[in-house]
Amino acid sequence: MALSDYQQLVRRLIGGSDATASDGDIDDAIGLALVRYSADMPRVLIRDTAWLVSGYLGPLPAGWETASKVLSAEYPIGRQPPRIIPASIYEDDGGAVLVTVDSLPAAAEVRISFSAPHMLTDQADTIPLVHREAVASYAAHSLCRQLAARFSGEREASINADGSNTESRARNYAARAKEYRAVYYGALGKPDPALLTSGQTAGSGATPAASVGSWPGRPRNRLTRMGLDL
Repeated sequence: MALSDYQQLVRRLIGGSDATASDGDIDDAIGLALVRYSADMPRVLIRDTAWLVSGYLGPLPAGWETASKVLSAEYPIGRQPPRIIPASIYEDDGGAVLVTVDSLPAAAEVRISFSAPHMLTDQADTIPLVHREAVASYAAHSLCRQLAARFSGEREASINADGSNTESRARNYAARAKEYRAVYYGALGKPDPALLTSGQTAGSGATPAASVGSWPGRPRNRLTRMGLDL
């Protein structure tokens, strides 16, 4: 699924004749959704890297990104069961390198498992098929929030009969924004961090977004107010 397919899907999700989101707005929303999804469900890459000199410090593996984290390190490679050694990242003015607890010889091959952000371009898409609609829903959530804020501002500036219609649009887009956010976390099987930070847990009578099974357009109970991130 190419980036252009996500763009079309997001535009269909926000819908409405007054949903005047530009191509740039949609691209920005998809970018935010990709960052959010990469934090919630990062890719796992496995690469081998060789120590240049003996010691505790080695080069980062190919494909390493600023947001990457070491998940495991195997040395020597190929033993059964695999021999996992402690490894982490050391940073100084010269940049970031791998650091191990034990000194390794020059040319030592270390197999690193690490997290990495997802990619989404017209040539590459690393988002699993099962989560593609969820990512598009998070992008739609961001756009609907923007539309709700836009119509809310127009409502406050309006002094004529159009004010009530504008207020209805603002409420509609705000509700849809929360609905799409719930769809995202429900698809991932994760609780919405906004609900957790606001104290709205199952024990307090509120339902985390991960348990929401309804889709946009279906009747739902009144949505509670909550903080939003990204």
